[in-house]
Amino acid sequence: MSSRGDMHFPVIINGLDYLHSSVSSLADEPEGRALKYAVLHLQFAAETLFKARLELHDPALAWVNPKKFDERLHRQGEFKSVGTPVALERLRDDVKIANPIDPEDAALTALVKLRNRLTHFGATDTAVAVEARAIPVLDLLLTFIDEELLPNDDSDAAAEAEELMETIRPLVGRIRGLVDHRLGPLGEKLGPASGHTLRCLSCGHFAALVIGNADDRPVVCLLCGKAYDDVAGAVDAYGVGSFYEAITQGGEPPAYECAECSTAQACVVPVQTADEPDGRALMCLWGAHPVEGVCGYCQRAADFALSEAAMCGDCADVQFAKF
Repeated sequence: MSSRGDMHFPVIINGLDYLHSSVSSLADEPEGRALKYAVLHLQFAAETLFKARLELHDPALAWVNPKKFDERLHRQGEFKSVGTPVALERLRDDVKIANPIDPEDAALTALVKLRNRLTHFGATDTAVAVEARAIPVLDLLLTFIDEELLPNDDSDAAAEAEELMETIRPLVGRIRGLVDHRLGPLGEKLGPASGHTLRCLSCGHFAALVIGNADDRPVVCLLCGKAYDDVAGAVDAYGVGSFYEAITQGGEPPAYECAECSTAQACVVPVQTADEPDGRALMCLWGAHPVEGVCGYCQRAADFALSEAAMCGDCADVQFAKF
């Protein structure tokens, strides 16, 4: 058996690998040759990922002529596949994705033209101009991956795809042009929500919005797309320390029950928020709201009914019931 690593790139992994290559370069503000390959790999990523979504629905849709689909030839890659515009038409008309992309999208069209010049004729342009073409496509792809590709991927490569995206998200936060492009329009949404906007643990920006459990994705980063499937997963990520150490060795637990929501689960964690970037605000990830502190009687996080006694409403009721 050879000690060398075999080449194995299922279609989704192939597309995400191109994307990883592109964002790795863009995060380092590339020039010259590195910028050229960042552009080429971004265009390859777009086309490959669009076709990957077609394959998840029906592999025949990736063929120029779906009626001639042959599974053996498909596995071997011996067929002519559709280009980006046709792939987007089929995603819209056949797959009926929730947010279809215009087959004539200006950003995608500009990137394809730049790719063609780089591939066949050569090109001369400023780094800023090239990045200006790349950023809108990267923005579009990140949304497509998080909304359409990963949620529908039940292939054997699904876990690997999720892991690869976890290496891409931190790089996204370092691409200054993309950060400005994505966060700029989100200002109206994030501004009023600054009290329950957390620092994203993947990309590092204050763009992780606490939505609460009604959405089944209690925390979602609006910049890089990082999301948690449930409250327990978000608490595990944002909580510091362990319940075992808190019980056996003393000290603060990583999370508290919320007296305001009465969920009977540990759903309140001390976090940095956009309002308190240097502080440790107590945030309920179930109800998507901050709380004042920890009740000195029941040890649940709460808004105090008796502030001078650091007492939650339930405990205050019990105390007053004695009189």
